[in-house]
Amino acid sequence: MKIGVLTFLNVANFGANLQATSTYYYLKNHGHVPVFINYSSWQTDLMNSISDYKRKLQHRVESLQTLEHAKFVNENIKNQTRHVHSCSQVFDVIKEECIEAVIIGSDAVAQHWPLFSTLKLGKHRPFWIEPLQQERRFPNPFWGVGFSSEIPTAMMSVSSQNSKYHIFSKITLRKLAKQINSMKYISVRDAWTRDLMHAAQPNAEIEVTPDPVFALNYNLGDLIPSEDNIRKKFDLPENYVLIGLRSQVFTYEELEKMNELLKKKGKECIAFNIDGVYAYKHPFNYEIKLPLNPFDWFGLIKYASAYIGSNMHPIVSSLTNGVPCFSIDNWGIVDFWGKKKTSKSSKVYDVLSQYGLTDYWCSIEKGKCNTTVEEIIEKLHNFPIDNVKSISVKRVDVYKNMMERIISSFGKE
Repeated sequence: MKIGVLTFLNVANFGANLQATSTYYYLKNHGHVPVFINYSSWQTDLMNSISDYKRKLQHRVESLQTLEHAKFVNENIKNQTRHVHSCSQVFDVIKEECIEAVIIGSDAVAQHWPLFSTLKLGKHRPFWIEPLQQERRFPNPFWGVGFSSEIPTAMMSVSSQNSKYHIFSKITLRKLAKQINSMKYISVRDAWTRDLMHAAQPNAEIEVTPDPVFALNYNLGDLIPSEDNIRKKFDLPENYVLIGLRSQVFTYEELEKMNELLKKKGKECIAFNIDGVYAYKHPFNYEIKLPLNPFDWFGLIKYASAYIGSNMHPIVSSLTNGVPCFSIDNWGIVDFWGKKKTSKSSKVYDVLSQYGLTDYWCSIEKGKCNTTVEEIIEKLHNFPIDNVKSISVKRVDVYKNMMERIISSFGKE
């Protein structure tokens, strides 16, 4: 089949690039023709252009990393449509390309943020409303609007990323239910998104399924650099622990303590990039420099002794390779005053809960990690590697079954 894929495509994000590439190779390896629909809203394009211009003016290394992401996507996802910006344009390109069915996902494409749900306390003003692109507000193409009633469409391991579905209006829920009913198949990445779907359509059959990065080794293992290649390219110490932080959640002194304790265990800390910029100061002797290819990024995690840090895809990459990990989690819903209300919406917490590893997770409260360095290192020492590897094998089986069900739902084998 000629299958369209609608996800976050040309974005400067390691996890987004890898999940999209994983889907591309699954479909290609199974005899289908994947065509990625190159959609982004006008707001996103404008904001990206402004950001890129500022980075170039400041000669910041992030501009080089942005180019590296674009190069990676274009080299690995060969079939892309022309750039489109709306629901109607998405449907036009589906017809132009003679696409027979559409897969939406994976990634955080099933979002909706009512206007006042992004009201936040300001630092220099009483309050402000965070501007969000159309991709993060319903209706948009990621919900199948404009085409799912005309062509077989499935949602695959989608996520709502903290969306506050409890405050959705009845009108919005009815419209969401219509889109949910139009889908041939739906699976979600986390329980929070499943509950969002059920809030709109209680009778919908919703599976919780793995992110495609869990199947990266299965779908394109030959493209992942070897351990020898990674070690030579980055001049790595024999045993290394990657530290990937989005902000200074540990003080410089705490990171010195972490470095000292891990050295005593024969391991070296390496500052690791997860967001395209190092936003914290550290005392480590090693640092992974940018620009960085997403396959190398995955390989660095795959061959590490451990990972300590934020974001979901480094945790997913650790788990699927049986690498000990500890999450310093920035996700979860906060109130107007910035206080954490719940962590149940956290995609990272949900992934770790599926492994029975919530003890290997802590929340960031008021910009700081609420677990000590000593506790984290002790946890990693007792990490259940064999059990994690066993669960990861089963997760790949769940992924394969999900993909088979999606193709079957389209009415063709």
